[in-house]
Amino acid sequence: MRIAGPGAARRAGLVAASMAALAGGCADLTMHPAPQCDYNAVKAAAPPPGPILVPAIPGSVTPMPLNAVNVTDGAISNKVMVQATNARRLEGGDVEAFARVVNCTDYPLQLEARTHFLDAGQVDAEPVTAWSRVFLQAHSLASYSVRSTAGGGVESYLIELREGR
Repeated sequence: MRIAGPGAARRAGLVAASMAALAGGCADLTMHPAPQCDYNAVKAAAPPPGPILVPAIPGSVTPMPLNAVNVTDGAISNKVMVQATNARRLEGGDVEAFARVVNCTDYPLQLEARTHFLDAGQVDAEPVTAWSRVFLQAHSLASYSVRSTAGGGVESYLIELREGR
């Protein structure tokens, strides 16, 4: 058989590699949807360095890292994973906080996010933002971002994440 045209050598190589894998006893050619989530790696990771929101009475509430995302809804704790979070100071002093979330499931999800912007004393620099909807298709990424309005008074943030209601 003759294969001609653009990409012919690549196709021929893929066919040969597939046939060799089957002949060699490699029967699992399953392609898994990406991204894949590894919750064990998250559990094993050390908490991120940086400021921590601590309770007034030690041991009464688990300390929460600031400048991070807190998943407040146990129903999604094994469905989504925070891939990244960051913030930047904008011209004029306001802060834009950002989070990228991965849907680890085989079905679409609807999430809600809101942000607390805190001053240097870990007091609200402004009222907490309204809940914003975030839509994620199966095995996909979505981003959430929000801007403060308190100007230079913001020193840290905490993003809360829950399942859409």
